[in-house]
Amino acid sequence: MVTANQPPMGQNGEVILRPGSYMPSAIVHNCGIRSISGRGIVVIDGGVSRVSDCFIHHCAATGIYVGGSGSRAEIERTDVVYNGRGNPMAPRNSGGVGRGHSGVYLEQGYARLSDCNVSENSLTGISAISHDNATLIVEGSELVANGTDQIEWPPFGTPSRTRCSERDNQMATTGRWKGRSSLVIAEVSSATTATSSEPRE
Repeated sequence: MVTANQPPMGQNGEVILRPGSYMPSAIVHNCGIRSISGRGIVVIDGGVSRVSDCFIHHCAATGIYVGGSGSRAEIERTDVVYNGRGNPMAPRNSGGVGRGHSGVYLEQGYARLSDCNVSENSLTGISAISHDNATLIVEGSELVANGTDQIEWPPFGTPSRTRCSERDNQMATTGRWKGRSSLVIAEVSSATTATSSEPRE
């Protein structure tokens, strides 16, 4: 289920704010999201998104991207896996997406992940980039076997780093992970059932 609100747009694509208007917002619940052309969920320009019980997987670029001052993403019980591997089907010189993207990429704004699984993404599990305008909170989540860092934090001593926090997370460079959303649990369960029901030689 996706519920979205969008204020009017100007001729050049800018958001037009009038007194009493609202910023773009979206509630994404119990959805499977995959993109062969780029990112899965994008929260920009002061937009707000609540993502819960979703399975965000096999996006050519980043699974969830948050950018722009005032942008906010609250992510709960969501699996963000197998993202950032590029688009090998894109013709050469067509501007296709190359490998090397994160599961969650916070350029600017606020992102909070609670009881999530962010694993086996091409680059980092989660990256928070801005030295001045990023707040990342990760709680009770699992990050396993991402390409480089499980979490890439802003540098120590920066304003952003002082606002970031993590607690009760499990991180490992290798190993198996446990799905959080019912969608990934169902997919893994049916794959296991199909494999176990195949005749053995």
